[in-house]
Amino acid sequence: MRKSLALILSAGLLATLSACASTGSGLADGDCSPLAQPGSASETITATGDPGAATLDFATPLKSKQTERSVLTAGSGPAAQVGDVIWGKAVLASGTDASSAQQTPFMITLDEKVTPPGFTDALACARAGDRIAAVIPAAQATTDATQAPTDDSADAYVFDITSVYPGAATGAAEPAEAGFPSVVTAPDGRPGITIPSGTVPTDLRYTTLKKGSGDTVAEGDVLVVQSLGVVWDDKSVFASTWEDGMATQIRAADISTDQNGVVPGLLKALVGQTIGSQVLVVVPPADGFGDTGTTGVPAGSTIVYVVDILGANPAS
Repeated sequence: MRKSLALILSAGLLATLSACASTGSGLADGDCSPLAQPGSASETITATGDPGAATLDFATPLKSKQTERSVLTAGSGPAAQVGDVIWGKAVLASGTDASSAQQTPFMITLDEKVTPPGFTDALACARAGDRIAAVIPAAQATTDATQAPTDDSADAYVFDITSVYPGAATGAAEPAEAGFPSVVTAPDGRPGITIPSGTVPTDLRYTTLKKGSGDTVAEGDVLVVQSLGVVWDDKSVFASTWEDGMATQIRAADISTDQNGVVPGLLKALVGQTIGSQVLVVVPPADGFGDTGTTGVPAGSTIVYVVDILGANPAS
């Protein structure tokens, strides 16, 4: 089986964590039109066993010019739409050999700029609890057209969907607080920051721009977030999931003790927030990257974050 298939699904995941249901705002039940339909190939796939550990069977070899999608078990809740984030477990196998199956957790953003079209087609309209059988042509399993095979060979996938997260914070807007940078949000949720003139702050400050209605973030939780980071002095962007085209995961832990954690100032700002919130954080050097800095952040810099908390997975 093509090595890239597992890499596409498993990149960036914390495989030992179990996800909880989303409180996000995808499309309502019955209000979504899948991008891929059942077909003669996907209808041959059967799957038995627990999520992420299913045994697959299907007619070989699998051939298809288009992605096919069959729902083996129907879930409930909001349906994933373009820009949303899907978390789950997958089993994938070469279309010529069902015994080649591999297991992997995955987190995928439904955005064809960064996710191969076969995966966005197969997972659009997915809901938590779905078990989806998909046949994805090799040509649609890559974002690099120059590397795409030209034949109709395809592979088998079974996706067990754990959570569907919205692509941006969904909370109610809070009144702006004086003294902070101003934030304007585009229709797709992308934030823009205007840094005020005057003295650079030397104390940690944070405020909630949108108040979500989900669970409260606890230290140690793994958060699914969209984030923007800006250096106060020169207003340069040093990190942006929006530019990367996909949400990411961070642990609510200190980066000095957990490589997946965050700087102390951001940790203090996020713990106690609720899922669905958008948080604006001003982090002085003492609570940020200090006298060493990091990529894109000069030593001794005050930095600003806008973080959309899309979902949380309990500490394990």
